[in-house]
Amino acid sequence: MRTLIGNVTHYLFRNQDNGYSIAKVILEDESEVIMTGYFPELSKEVTYSFTCEETTHPKYGIQYKVIQFDKADVQNKEGLIAYLSSDLFTGIGPVKARKMVELFGDQTIKKILDDKLILMQVGLNRLQIERFYQQLYDNQVIESTLVKLYGYGLSSKMAMKLFNKYKDETLSVLQKNPYKLIEDIDGIGFQKADAIAALFSIEKDDPRRIQAAILYGIKTFSFSKGDTFLYENQLDYIYQTFLPDIDNRKIDVGLEQLIAQNHVLHNENKYFLKQIFDTELSVSNHIKRLMVDREDRSNEIHNLIERAQFDLGIEYTEKQKAAILSALGSSISVITGGPGTGKTTVISGILYVYSRLHQIDLTKESASEDILLVAPTGRASRRMQAVMNVKAMTIHRALGYNYDGVFYYNDNIQLPQDLIVIDEASMIDIFLAENLFKSIPAHTQVIIVGDEDQLPSVGPGYVLGDIIASNQVPVIRLKEIHRQAKNSNIISLAQAVNEQRVEDTDFDSKEDIKFMNLESSKIIDTIRYTVKAALDLGYDLYEDIQVLIPMYKGPLGIDAVNKVLQESLMDFKKTITYGEKVFTIGDKVIQLANSPEKGIMNGDIGIIKDISKSKDNEDIIYISFDDHVIPFQKGDLEDLNHAYAISIHKSQGSEYKVVIMPLVRAYMRLLRKELLYTGITRTKTHLSLLGDLSLIEQASKVLNEKRQTRLAHYLNESIESVEVELSPYDFLE
Repeated sequence: MRTLIGNVTHYLFRNQDNGYSIAKVILEDESEVIMTGYFPELSKEVTYSFTCEETTHPKYGIQYKVIQFDKADVQNKEGLIAYLSSDLFTGIGPVKARKMVELFGDQTIKKILDDKLILMQVGLNRLQIERFYQQLYDNQVIESTLVKLYGYGLSSKMAMKLFNKYKDETLSVLQKNPYKLIEDIDGIGFQKADAIAALFSIEKDDPRRIQAAILYGIKTFSFSKGDTFLYENQLDYIYQTFLPDIDNRKIDVGLEQLIAQNHVLHNENKYFLKQIFDTELSVSNHIKRLMVDREDRSNEIHNLIERAQFDLGIEYTEKQKAAILSALGSSISVITGGPGTGKTTVISGILYVYSRLHQIDLTKESASEDILLVAPTGRASRRMQAVMNVKAMTIHRALGYNYDGVFYYNDNIQLPQDLIVIDEASMIDIFLAENLFKSIPAHTQVIIVGDEDQLPSVGPGYVLGDIIASNQVPVIRLKEIHRQAKNSNIISLAQAVNEQRVEDTDFDSKEDIKFMNLESSKIIDTIRYTVKAALDLGYDLYEDIQVLIPMYKGPLGIDAVNKVLQESLMDFKKTITYGEKVFTIGDKVIQLANSPEKGIMNGDIGIIKDISKSKDNEDIIYISFDDHVIPFQKGDLEDLNHAYAISIHKSQGSEYKVVIMPLVRAYMRLLRKELLYTGITRTKTHLSLLGDLSLIEQASKVLNEKRQTRLAHYLNESIESVEVELSPYDFLE
């Protein structure tokens, strides 16, 4: 650690959202250094004492990372006068500023904040004193607050996060209840809040701590496993994890208080977070609301199906005809099936018949006023639109997800369309499902399409599976592999995995699928060679080729493979570094969090088109997402990753011509039938499986744990939701 004293001369980069800054600072000996870190926009006229770590940037040389800062004990007299007479303060020119400094010395600012009436000595009247004092106070509060936060041992990044949220109430919030941060601040879990609480001498058995741990534990458990409730023995696991040294009687009291206050619900040995309980119940009630009787037009539908065969040049099987008839004869229905079973053919038939029943011209843009096609991801909606030749969009876009993260359409303002087709429904969790179903009017026909054997949603719930299991909605299961898909070895392997009948004899390479039994040490080179070979054959790096891996860390994790592929494919003419990641023009990248203000969502894939400087000399990256170019500042790169290799979860809803899937024993704890099946079914034409091929058979025999959910039960019961607007952390106020 080093202490350097100096003045900021100007900022090379500053992220207004999180305070990350790169600044030039002139020191007491008049030398100039670069300082980086999370700190506010410091006054150039004020001298600061910086506690720093010396670092070396590969391109820019020696820099100093700011750990904490404070005003220097001794201020430069002329700098202090310039500060007080700056544009920050109304009506205080150089003459009055100089008089203040001459009267009050180096401690001018402190003395004024301690007793504003001393300004009468300078000749300010009461109104001028109040105005100047308030401006000075506002300008000083951020610095003084941050200095105190640093004094508690908080990092500069965390201190800026807290101040941006709570402003001058920051210290008050922390002293009253640091566990409130869990809900209010992204990236703060129980452990971080607990560490902050310890700085404020909150005891381990404090009721606030116990209740926060229970709530956080239930939420974490639910989100990690996809469950919407927990059993009592699972609560014991939470207690052992987060409250290992706390007396069980005190934990029981904490849980009883949460139940009494309606933050946790208890029913038949099941424990629910109120938010998740209400959301799942709401999904059920809205689906029930959509179950209305429809006019019987089966004869017309049947005749139009026959006409569709002639006009579209398709010969439907009896099962496909029944699927079209059932879907269009029902208010809400489900079509499920794996690759090659004809889901797309059935949906095309449904659109054809529906458009003629209701005199809609599918070739006109106005068709989207009557028919809405949606999917959870951008790639899935684009694929849907390309196949159906009808406009499709993401669920978020269809619902009018705005810059503030709020949906325009809801239970008060509902969608205008009369037919809604929801594709890739296995990816939808209960939160997105609620926003979607509550926005659909009762008269609208809804057709839910998805493969029930794929991975379930990342978030809590088992929406597609529960709707099917409830037996309350007509379900059309397409199982027969159709003529055009019967010769696909990829589909045959997917079926074998899904039906758990994989044998060693299945692992002979074919024209569309390559099996390579390799030692781990040879896998990365083989991936690199396979990607380059695909490029030489004319496949597109961004649209056609994808490496799929189940985990991020490790020598064959997503991060390691991305680094190798980037180094072999990019020329690094222009770069920008964020942490350990280096981004360059041409990089294939993926957004890892929803960013409504930018109009991009978690899982969207883009291409870096340019890296340049703004007029303020800040680094800007320009990334194309679906031909829409979006500028990223350096601080925005926290949620960006390379995408030459991505997770199988992130690939859902997408199809690629060339898929490469390494298989190693390091993946074993994640390898399941559903994961392997989902990865294989992302492939359109060429699949390469390389590594330990015995893992294919082993993984196909391991099933995901069945999710603990209640949607199917609610759909079979007459339960009405009680509307209660509560935050899980209100009790901590």
